[in-house]
Amino acid sequence: MVDQEQARKILQERLADNLVIVTEFENPKEWCFDLGLITESGTIMPLMGDTTIRISKETGEVE
Repeated sequence: MVDQEQARKILQERLADNLVIVTEFENPKEWCFDLGLITESGTIMPLMGDTTIRISKETGEVE
């Protein structure tokens, strides 16, 4: 079973340098992370649309 800290590390290893995790939540089967973009001025701008990345609690796979 993958805990939230492990899921966060899995995602952070795959993110581009200008993307960050803005919020985290869970459902019964997945850890969920919403992303934001770091602008050139260093502020964080939410991305438009569905930017939720889901990681399986059972396997650790990005879904």
